[in-house]
Amino acid sequence: MSERVLREKKIGTQIKDSELVQKKRLQIAMGASKLFIKRGYYETGIREISKATGLTIGNLYDYIKKKEDILYLVFDAFYTIWLNKLEEEGVLEIDDPVRQLRDSIQKMLELVNDHKDMVLLMYTESKILPKEFLKIFLQKESGFIEYFEKILRKGVERGVFRIKDPFFLANIIAYLLSVEPLRGWNLRKKYRIAELNELIIEFILDNICVHPVSGRLK
Repeated sequence: MSERVLREKKIGTQIKDSELVQKKRLQIAMGASKLFIKRGYYETGIREISKATGLTIGNLYDYIKKKEDILYLVFDAFYTIWLNKLEEEGVLEIDDPVRQLRDSIQKMLELVNDHKDMVLLMYTESKILPKEFLKIFLQKESGFIEYFEKILRKGVERGVFRIKDPFFLANIIAYLLSVEPLRGWNLRKKYRIAELNELIIEFILDNICVHPVSGRLK
């Protein structure tokens, strides 16, 4: 992912500890996303967000300037967490395209399972974002697609993937990674989360790998 795509939109804060800021903003994003899904963005007030996040209104405004900032934080936190997971667990350094794709998908599925409300919000409420925030969110989304596209192209070059259009497939993968929050109401009738995750991974890999990988990468 390019630096241009990944750079963060700066929301002003007087707090100097960057790790604390990231932690508190994730706390805000997680608490607020549940409310936005349940009540709607416009119907949710700052007092309710304060209560849901466990922060006083004054403390809340240490990390945001206005309510719109909270909606942006929900969108931004998701991709930031995922990228950090890839870096911390060495997925970005994996040379084998099959292994790198599988691990990348697995990390994203874990994140999606932990933050379903944030995923739903991204699919249903992106239109609410102010134009400047929406532009940044779309850049991050494009960077997300670009990340998978690069892995797919590497696999094609090395002869381990059979793909006609890596860009199209990268978009399909991105959608499949969100299938549980979007279709879980039906899928959960038959599958546990771990089973569904493995089915998604195997569906993707078995349909693009020159040699089927079912069971070999567990």
